[in-house]
Amino acid sequence: MSADAEVPDPFVSSAKLLMLLFSLLFLLVVVPMLSGTGFSSVLWRIGITMVIFLAAIATTRRKMLIISCLVAFTVATPANWVTLAIERQSVFLVACFIESAFFAWMAVLILVAVTRKHLATVNSIYGAICSYLLFGLAWSMLYLGVARGPNNVLTISGISTELLEQSDVAAFSQLIYFSFVTMSTLGYGDLLPVTPAVRTMAWIQSVAGQFYIAVIVAWLVSEIPRRKTHKTKKKKKKQALAAREEAKDEQSLEE
Repeated sequence: MSADAEVPDPFVSSAKLLMLLFSLLFLLVVVPMLSGTGFSSVLWRIGITMVIFLAAIATTRRKMLIISCLVAFTVATPANWVTLAIERQSVFLVACFIESAFFAWMAVLILVAVTRKHLATVNSIYGAICSYLLFGLAWSMLYLGVARGPNNVLTISGISTELLEQSDVAAFSQLIYFSFVTMSTLGYGDLLPVTPAVRTMAWIQSVAGQFYIAVIVAWLVSEIPRRKTHKTKKKKKKQALAAREEAKDEQSLEE
């Protein structure tokens, strides 16, 4: 194998990213639509577990990274399911924070991988979409954890106390909506942050969302013609080198 030959990068692959994308769409689109059913709570936790697992295996390259992802997976998964058995606000808050940190970390790892190794490829498209959805999911879990503050004070207006007590999935579907509306800076105004902490979280997310679209996605898109130009130059260089070698061979035969 020559030094210039491309070696497949095990860090990310189209199949892994595509499976992660489908699991994210299941969690963010399908589960909220089923929030009124009796099995929605189990489906929600299954969806979160799928995303945690697929995000972990989508970011495995070096030994230390694999170990750290597995450790994070073994912490985040039980934190997701323990809230089904232990209905305490402190436990739920810790679980939401752990899952939020995990999703944000996986989003960063995937984004770094596709920008370094897979610019202007199908992996860069899948990776950029997955990272964006993971960032939105991470913020949603943060909002879900702090939706009810100390002394049952609501931190986001528009979500009733009855909704939070009745169904975590119904509240999750509302906060998914709030998170992505905030990140895309649509700001319909039906859900509003009330406390200073949640207002700070909201404006940071809105700035980060605009930065992602305006800088990261624009950079990935701009690499498409640049990659084509680079491939064309590389092809011409190889053709010129082959022609030079052929001319040398013909000259040696004439001598």
